[in-house]
Amino acid sequence: MYLNCKTYFSFRYGTFATEELVKTAVDKGIGSLAVTNINSTCDVWDFVKLCQEQGIKPIPGVEIRNNDQFLYILLAANNEGLKWLHEFVSTHLLEKKDFPENVERFFEHDQDGFVIFPLDKPLDTLSPNERIGVLPWEVNKLFAFDLKKYADKFVIRHPVTVQDKERHNLHRLLRCIQKNILLSKLPPEVQALESETFISPGELLEKFKHYPFIVTNTYKLVDSCKIEFDFSTDKNKRTFGGALEDDKILLEKL
Repeated sequence: MYLNCKTYFSFRYGTFATEELVKTAVDKGIGSLAVTNINSTCDVWDFVKLCQEQGIKPIPGVEIRNNDQFLYILLAANNEGLKWLHEFVSTHLLEKKDFPENVERFFEHDQDGFVIFPLDKPLDTLSPNERIGVLPWEVNKLFAFDLKKYADKFVIRHPVTVQDKERHNLHRLLRCIQKNILLSKLPPEVQALESETFISPGELLEKFKHYPFIVTNTYKLVDSCKIEFDFSTDKNKRTFGGALEDDKILLEKL
């Protein structure tokens, strides 16, 4: 259910250290967690390792924005999906071009990952691996949608950005640094809400008690994601040319 969590690798936005984010989730009794930093995957493997150590299911992802405009969340369902996600983000950042509001295909295969759009995304345009993320404070807007026809397209999106009110003030100062403006001039639309903190699973489920299918969809999405990585073995190549003697000859030649 926690598919939109940020650390301070959402530069000048998030206030959680990666380890603190995972530890807080453990303390709250949360069994799965997605890290989705803004246009950044810097701490993905640290996050995965920490989750594995704490018995939490990790879901690597990224929140895509153009400046302050939220576009969508990308979640990797497997290692191939994570590879695609890294390439997608890196290509746009290195070429210094805006992220597209939509593409013909997110991920090489639908089973490699999920895309979560905001509530204003037209439902009839969604691909099989695309979902609509409903914020807890958007539940009262659902009456305007054809929930029966598109029941399988909605999931819970509860952002986690700050620890508490004090850290929310820190977040606002970080936004001022980013914008190079005074705190009194900081517009609401460029900052997170004070409510973007961890709440217990029970409290979050209570907010969606009239929409149990959204809860079910969220659990199904989480169950579909599985990232595998063995941190106990060295992944570096032992030799360059296939044998130590060959490498020695090559070095002498160079």
